[in-house]
Formats: sequence, structure tokens, C-alpha cells
Amino acid sequence: MRSADAGRMVAVDRDIPAAHGRLPHGGLRGVLGEAAWHRLPPPVRVRFGEPPLTVDYIGESDVVRASLLGSLLAHLCCLIGTPVVPGTGCNVPAVVHVGPREEGVAWNREYLWPNSKGCLVRSTKVIDSAGALVERLPARLCMPLRVYERDGVLNFVSSGYYFYLSLRRGWQCRLPLPAWLSPGVTHVQHVDQGAGWFRFSMSVVHPWFGELFYQTGRFRAAEEPS
Repeated sequence: MRSADAGRMVAVDRDIPAAHGRLPHGGLRGVLGEAAWHRLPPPVRVRFGEPPLTVDYIGESDVVRASLLGSLLAHLCCLIGTPVVPGTGCNVPAVVHVGPREEGVAWNREYLWPNSKGCLVRSTKVIDSAGALVERLPARLCMPLRVYERDGVLNFVSSGYYFYLSLRRGWQCRLPLPAWLSPGVTHVQHVDQGAGWFRFSMSVVHPWFGELFYQTGRFRAAEEPS
């Protein structure tokens, strides 16, 4: 169902990511499909399997960089809950906190710059009612994700952004973010590197302004997942 709001068309739905569960769609395995799921290395299937793990992955980001525009955007976004890290650097100690939530699985990244206050970037992976993957960020910002396997690497690629808003009588609406106003296409790769280690890489590329953000780092479980 659609309704007009201040001259714009917004999708109205009772069932958007805030209300979605994981298990009816089999988690990421159900989104990816059996053939692609089984092409992933076993440690990756454990990290993204059901039921979700509760675990901290420790390591460091070899590179955390941003363009001038990206850095400005990241600092402005601190006002709405820090969906992207506002700092840059090399060999930055970091922890990825993973655990189940009522609506999905949290993958929160904590950056620990030496002699500086840490920075926590929050995100939750949610399966929507159509069985698709959506990343929930602060300020009710959602990022639908296309997920696929290639050469044993797990890839997540954004396909737009929208805000979800609560209306009366339980209705909620999706307010799309125009492509030119969004940070661009986010591409995340999860690469297993053996011996318990994996590489997390993320790039964000704007259609007009090019690369805004890039980071890559290696991580391993701090202790046995529960």
C-alpha cells in the first residue's frame, strides 16, 4: 500500500524490519540459498549460522580512511547515532561485538584509537518479511542488502536506503533516501583466512563523489563463542 506524504510517495506497511524475525526464513542461509551457503568455508557458516553466536571478535583495522566529504558526513552523522566511524587511521585496534537481538543479529564495531575515546558503530542484520536481508542502522535508517558468495567470499552490497517511521494503529512507512543524498553503495566482504581469522573490508562509493569510506582489518574470536 502507498500513500502521499508532502507530495512524495512513501511505502506504507505493517511489516518492516523492526518487526521481523530470523528463524522463519532460516537466517542468512535462507537468504543466500543452499548451494551458495555450502560453498562458503565452514568457519564462515558457523559465524553466520542459526542460532546466532554471542561472541567478540578482536583484531585491528589495517586502514580506516575517508575522503574529506566522507569525514564531514561521518561527523554530522554522530548527531543521529554514529552509523559510520568518524575517525581515520592505520592499525587501529578494534572489537566486533556480535549477538542476537529480538529483531535480528547485532554486528557492532568498536574502534579503540590509542589515547582517545573509543567509538561504537551499531548495526543489526534483520530478515524482512520477503526473506531479504536488511541492515538496521541508528536513527531508523535501513539499508537493504544483496548478499552473495563468490570464490568462497561472503559479499553484502547495499541497494538503497530508507528511513522507517511509526504511524498510528501500528502502521509504519518507508521513506526512501534519494541516491544523491545517500552515502552511496556500501560493499562489505567477509573473507575467511584460516586459523580462526577473517578479514572484514568495507567500501562506500558515492555515484558522484567517488569513494567516501574504506576500511579493512583482520579479526578472530576473543574466546569460544557461546
